[in-house]
Amino acid sequence: MRRLALFAISLIIPLGARAQTPAPAAPKEPPPLWDTQVGASFVDTSGNSDTTTLGADFALHRRWPVWMIESSANAVRTTASDVKTAERYLGTVRAQRKLTDIVSLSVGERAERDQFAGIDFRSILDAGLGWALVRQQSWTLDGVSALAWNHESPIVGPDRDDPVGLFQLSSRTPFGASADSTQRITVYPDFRDRSAYRAEAELAAEAAMNNRLALKIAYIWRFSNAPVDSFKKNDHLTTASVVLRWKSDQLAPM
Repeated sequence: MRRLALFAISLIIPLGARAQTPAPAAPKEPPPLWDTQVGASFVDTSGNSDTTTLGADFALHRRWPVWMIESSANAVRTTASDVKTAERYLGTVRAQRKLTDIVSLSVGERAERDQFAGIDFRSILDAGLGWALVRQQSWTLDGVSALAWNHESPIVGPDRDDPVGLFQLSSRTPFGASADSTQRITVYPDFRDRSAYRAEAELAAEAAMNNRLALKIAYIWRFSNAPVDSFKKNDHLTTASVVLRWKSDQLAPM
């Protein structure tokens, strides 16, 4: 949980720093009508060691006057001497309908497969509220609070269906016009078994090389307080990839 506290501090410190600045921020330009990006990474060694690592990720945002849809997917696969040593697939989609400038209705679905963490398949369907907590040119902070249903098919033991919660904070800090950093903390309390809570934290940085290409590095920490038998509580993933980006020439309606 120490890592979770550090990520929380990284989100809170910018808020305090902004609060000490009395000058009002300039009006923020609306985001594009849509934007999408595809990233890929590849590592191969041979000779004294024989390993191959493949990674891919995808993200899409589409905006309307009161609706927004965002989706993402990523995959990682590693082999050593033709034997799989890591494999993880994840896909998410979220739709939000704006109610006020701050509050929106939020519905999301998350599906993942990570047999090396003991999960053959996991699906989380949630519904709740989204929160636009901070909107500044130098920093944005969003939150989600929702009730959810968690379905798990572990590789050992029976399937599980549990009511859970979803509490998330995500922020973005731009560095000039060509680079930014994003941070995210997500906590999943289990309402049926309080000891079975889970958490995730992600830190990423992206820098543009030109209008289409960018370099991205990301670190993800995952924690399960009650993992599948014989599996560890903590998982870590660090990726570096080349990203291809597109965005609409039109601005999103406000």
